[in-house]
Amino acid sequence: MLPSRSVMLCTQTANDRAMRLAAKLGFTEVEQFEEYCAEQWFVCGSSVTLSG
Repeated sequence: MLPSRSVMLCTQTANDRAMRLAAKLGFTEVEQFEEYCAEQWFVCGSSVTLSG
């Protein structure tokens, strides 16, 4: 078993499915910013335990 880790996610705000899934999994918004001519969404997930 590996130690707990935080999970970071960045996706375009136009990607509704990814945003809904991240919210359902408990991710918390860190910031929104513009890059690649599109608004991006940067979120952080609660610590998860990964098995190796």
